Amino acid sequence: MKKFCVVFLLAFAFVFADESSPFFFDAICFKSATDTLSRIDMFVIVPYSSLSFFRKSINYVAEYELSFTVLDSAKNRIKSQTIAKSIVENDQLETLGRSGKYQQTYVKFDLPEGKYTFEVSLYDKNSNITYSKTRSTNALNFSRYPFAMSGIMFVSEIESFNGSYKITPFLSDNLGNLKAVFLFFEVYQMSTNLSTSDFVMEVFNSKSKEIYRSSRVRREIKPVSQIYLPFSIPTGWMAGNYSIRIVALKPLSNDSIFTNDEILSVAERTFVISPSVGTIVMQDLDKSIRQLKYVAYQSDIDYINEATTPEEKLRRFEDFWKKLDPTPSTDYNEAFEEYYQRIQYANQNYKSYLEGWLTDRGMVYVVLGAPATIQEQMDYSYSNRTYEIWTYSNNRTFIFVDYSGFRDFRLYSPPTFSEKYKYKL
Repeated sequence: MKKFCVVFLLAFAFVFADESSPFFFDAICFKSATDTLSRIDMFVIVPYSSLSFFRKSINYVAEYELSFTVLDSAKNRIKSQTIAKSIVENDQLETLGRSGKYQQTYVKFDLPEGKYTFEVSLYDKNSNITYSKTRSTNALNFSRYPFAMSGIMFVSEIESFNGSYKITPFLSDNLGNLKAVFLFFEVYQMSTNLSTSDFVMEVFNSKSKEIYRSSRVRREIKPVSQIYLPFSIPTGWMAGNYSIRIVALKPLSNDSIFTNDEILSVAERTFVISPSVGTIVMQDLDKSIRQLKYVAYQSDIDYINEATTPEEKLRRFEDFWKKLDPTPSTDYNEAFEEYYQRIQYANQNYKSYLEGWLTDRGMVYVVLGAPATIQEQMDYSYSNRTYEIWTYSNNRTFIFVDYSGFRDFRLYSPPTFSEKYKYKL
């Protein structure tokens, strides 16, 4: 019986949930130029906004070191490399993330077959703080298989330049904020001599139940081929852990159903969907449109709701937020994220008879954000009413009164409030 190659990237060992680590990192297994070895490509992205910048003359400068360490299955250090990096920027707003600038670093290690742990440490010289992340993956001897696939890399963008491609790796296992991603991998033919191969994508939930299967996608292949498959994340997938599997098949039919005899190779990696603002918002689009009342005018909301199909309604909703995106050159919309984070906070902290975002305190919080100080006072001379006084840094003050005794605070002063939310960098 012929062997087929199964590549499992052990992505669960890579912790992205730690938002205090200011960089992103991935390690992917490819075939080395030396037949019996694997090439482990390591990619690191460091956003400008996560580093400490010091002013030097007219510029702002960040300096840091990236240290790469390879440990074998017995946790012995077998390889290491340190790279010094610096950034010089003349616009302070860029150092704060206005346009989402970042530095990308790539290193590679050729390794014999086995299981390895890869550690990357970032030392920020200006803050004197070190951050570390690790990831485990397998190095394979691809030459042992007649047909094999590399590990899978998530790619957010692909650009064509004179017949070649420039890719932007997406170095997070959290796909919750994406609508679509490319799956990049390589195919190696040792003895099959096929001119084409079919590929099917399967997604499994944390209980190993298949929840998604794509149709067959046929691609031309050579002895070594680079393959990009677009993968759209269906709306409504719940937060949790998933795995995505790419199955390479003999081009025998057009049916997504296949037998084991058709399988040439399999590659798999895990990913997560975190309960991000975006996923929560999209789970109830109609409610999210109603919640625009503090940022949009009624005419904007009516225009979105007048869409004749759910797809058109979603497009209009997205177009509304695109106009407010302070960094349109990046995938991350700071205004959208901040606004709905405030909606969530209001729901958690200011609920009374109404949902928190509909209360007076919720309204002021969503529009203006958190006050500098909050004082609570009792008026014992008149029905024991409770007052809550919010003061902002510009000395602007709001007074809320609980008339019922059930913490149903109503805006008392000023008597009206009709401002709209505006994102401030």
